[in-house]
Amino acid sequence: MNKTIKIILACTTLPLSLQACGEATSADAEAMPDDLAAVKEIERDLPTPDTEAPIVGEVDSACRANLAQPYIDQTMDLETRSALLDAVEPQAIIRFLGPDEETGDSDDPDRLNIRTDADDVITEVFCG
Repeated sequence: MNKTIKIILACTTLPLSLQACGEATSADAEAMPDDLAAVKEIERDLPTPDTEAPIVGEVDSACRANLAQPYIDQTMDLETRSALLDAVEPQAIIRFLGPDEETGDSDDPDRLNIRTDADDVITEVFCG
């Protein structure tokens, strides 16, 4: 077959195969009406959006330490750590301190510090 015939066949069969793809329908789907007014009358079962976000608490410091306060006296396990991080979200600068760790001389008001004791119980949360 020469090159011209191959191109003509490709150009004529491609649109036909694409048209066949466009005709596929679901057995459960309703046909779309041709009339725009009829489209407006189609019943829709849409969920009601939740427009109110839950109130977690007021942010009273740059590091959101007040939102971490409820976790004092809780054991720092994976569940508590995840919940604490969710509570202070979107706080990105967090330092976890052990019982004997010092904060050093760096003082960043945007950093949240979480101190635990030897039993991994949260004893203090503060900015710095």
